[in-house]
Amino acid sequence: MIISLKDIEEVMEHRAGLIDKELSLIPYAINPPELAEVVRYALSQKGKRIRATVLTLSCESVGGSLQKALVPALAVEMVHNTSLILDDIIDVAETRRGKATINSKWGNNMALIACDVLLALAIREASRTDMKMTKAVIECASNSLLSLAEGEAMELVKRDYTIDDYYQIADRKTASLFSASAEAGALVGGGDEKQVDALKQYGRSLGTAFQIRDDILDFTASKDLLGKPTFIDLKMGRPTLVMLLAKNNGLKREAMLSMTPEALHEALEPCIAKAGRIAEQKASEAKLSLQNIEDGRAKDLLLKLSDYAVARAK
Repeated sequence: MIISLKDIEEVMEHRAGLIDKELSLIPYAINPPELAEVVRYALSQKGKRIRATVLTLSCESVGGSLQKALVPALAVEMVHNTSLILDDIIDVAETRRGKATINSKWGNNMALIACDVLLALAIREASRTDMKMTKAVIECASNSLLSLAEGEAMELVKRDYTIDDYYQIADRKTASLFSASAEAGALVGGGDEKQVDALKQYGRSLGTAFQIRDDILDFTASKDLLGKPTFIDLKMGRPTLVMLLAKNNGLKREAMLSMTPEALHEALEPCIAKAGRIAEQKASEAKLSLQNIEDGRAKDLLLKLSDYAVARAK
């Protein structure tokens, strides 16, 4: 059966709906009420849930069920939401997915406390998995969290970035959670060592491709479509592949900041095209990682998810 991009988008939308419903049903009693309101707001944030899709499909690709994968998928999404809140604090961002950020509504202090709560809830959800799997799932999540922190810190302490620095940061900030999602799904689904390793590598390559596409969209997509301001990486001086390719071509950040959006896009067009080719290469590497996974619908969807990662418009 041929899987189309529309098919994978429908699968993601369906699974996002399941995750959103489960997140809304997570029981918690938090005081004071002001903090409970912030946590409720954080859990209600709707996104693509691509990491949850990676986890659930990875589980199914090794013989597991969607139902079995839902609990660790919730934990992964809460870890991801935590990383977004921290990003927004660092960026002093006012909007995310078209809605006000937690830091802009309640301030940085409450946003940081909400991160603590989300991580506590994530650990609690992970502990609800099969006893044999609880340790493995929590280990996946904790390793990814450590990598995320390292990636954030690398951006803060270093300013003269190289392309090698970029890949290290992208691996820690983005690819690590994709990899952990695929690994957790494979473990919960009962995959053998080769299958777990294959899906773990799939997630890492997919996450890198996804991050490069994000870099491109920061320059090419509209604010309304992204649900957040564009050119934010350029303004913040963050190392993106597009900017580093431009730097290697002699185009400095200061010059880019002085250009109109139209002139900037024209100047960056060769760099955007090259970044796109690299993203497609990473997506191809993700597909190759699945050679040891048995043929079936779940594998087909994972393969098409690689195409989606580099073709998406937001």
